[in-house]
Amino acid sequence: MRNWLFLAAALCFCLACPSAFGAVYTLAPPDPDLGDLTHQKYYTWGINRPWAPAHDGVYEEAVAVSLAFDRIRNWDNHNNDLYVHLLDFGKLGITIAADNQGGGDNFAGQGVLLTHYVNLPPAPQDLVYHFTDEQVGVLNSYAADGRFALGFDPDCHFYNCGVELEIVTNSVRVPEPGVVCLLASGSAIVCARRRRRSARQGTPLPDA
Repeated sequence: MRNWLFLAAALCFCLACPSAFGAVYTLAPPDPDLGDLTHQKYYTWGINRPWAPAHDGVYEEAVAVSLAFDRIRNWDNHNNDLYVHLLDFGKLGITIAADNQGGGDNFAGQGVLLTHYVNLPPAPQDLVYHFTDEQVGVLNSYAADGRFALGFDPDCHFYNCGVELEIVTNSVRVPEPGVVCLLASGSAIVCARRRRRSARQGTPLPDA
């Protein structure tokens, strides 16, 4: 009897608890190197959320995000800045605007400043920026309506071999409420029967 109860409880636990699985999405802009991030321009990359909205009891969200620059370098050894923002929305694809300020962050006050690179060297290097947990949470909130964006403002000319965004997600499948209720009811019935049987036999139940 104890073995049967243990197996029933284990089955209830497995079915009632959500099951999790993940996916990895690797995204690149239509212009892979963003026009080599020239000083006279700033760029918005509008991105459709790569995962589907919640459906059939499955809920997916980003848990880790990284932004990579392949072999990026400043065109010379002058001082330079590269501002990168996470934005709530942007026109799908690449939008390029003229940088009439001549310097500074054209995205200041918009979205979240992910990182600000200062004085990148003329020697090529691979850069990978890992979003903080808080920034991942903001991305999930921005992506809730299906789209988010990244903003890049280079204050110098940055040659590179490509920009890439990697998003790792976690999907949770939640059982239907009716299934959970049925399992809970079944477990309660088994416990009640056991208690009645023990009471008839005069056998005290062990403390929980």
